[in-house]
Amino acid sequence: MRSDALDITIESRNGVIWLMLSGPFHNEQVPNMREKLMSLMEDGNRQFVIDLENIRAIDDGVVSSFFLNLLNMLKGKGGDVKFIFKNEIVHRAFTPYLNLFSVYPDEATLAAGNFLGLLRQRGMLMSKKTGVRLSRPVALLLLIVLAGWFLTLAFIINLQNTRIHEQQTELHELTTWKQRSIIELNALKERIKPMEQLGILKADSLKR
Repeated sequence: MRSDALDITIESRNGVIWLMLSGPFHNEQVPNMREKLMSLMEDGNRQFVIDLENIRAIDDGVVSSFFLNLLNMLKGKGGDVKFIFKNEIVHRAFTPYLNLFSVYPDEATLAAGNFLGLLRQRGMLMSKKTGVRLSRPVALLLLIVLAGWFLTLAFIINLQNTRIHEQQTELHELTTWKQRSIIELNALKERIKPMEQLGILKADSLKR
């Protein structure tokens, strides 16, 4: 087992649990992280933000075996989890699942609330720096054009969010069905084991 430590900082901010992780995140560290998250959820926490920007290595199975299950579990309980990162190492690990997760490059973007809020914030900063002034007719025309563009963008984002929600629901249902099937299969094996031991039923016959 690798001895590299995964540093974890946990904070509560306005009812949201923030986890800042740094260092390497290996598969063998998943059970410990799962235990911590389960403990937090048992205390009634349902909203999480996980900052992975300082992760310098992450195993391939961490996203699928831990973060995806965490998302499904929280969605099933009416909660949610958001991620903060922009480093290439974490991005590569999350790439196959980016349409399922809410990912933000930094805290400022997350705090802005949405893309429109971020654009507004950037626009205010640019105005203060450049001192650009527009005439009223030009400003009005620009406002109309931007409003139409934003409405179109909002419509597209809403369609995408709907699709993502449907995929999350379907994934949750498939995961639940798989777990239930495994339990039923194990129970069936336990029921036929005495018949195999008595020679009434041969194990080879089950494979035909």
